Amino acid sequence: MSDHSNQSLTPREMVRAHAYPVLAAVSTLSLLAIALLQIPQAVKVHRYNRCVDAQIKLRQSSGLQGQNGPGKLIYLKAVQHCEGL
Repeated sequence: MSDHSNQSLTPREMVRAHAYPVLAAVSTLSLLAIALLQIPQAVKVHRYNRCVDAQIKLRQSSGLQGQNGPGKLIYLKAVQHCEGL
């Protein structure tokens, strides 16, 4: 703020001079917090997807034909197993 080098700023000028950097910092911290809070959910979903894939492979190895794909018996049983039902 070289244009105000030797004079004190009024409260209104202080707000105008510092509002953008403060709001930018708050926004950055908020986005960082939101991203960090998403990590546990992402890990849970990744593990669930791996469980479903492993169960589908295990159930397909038993030789059931025509039962794979969403809504079919193998898929539904794999989801049921991974959800703990």
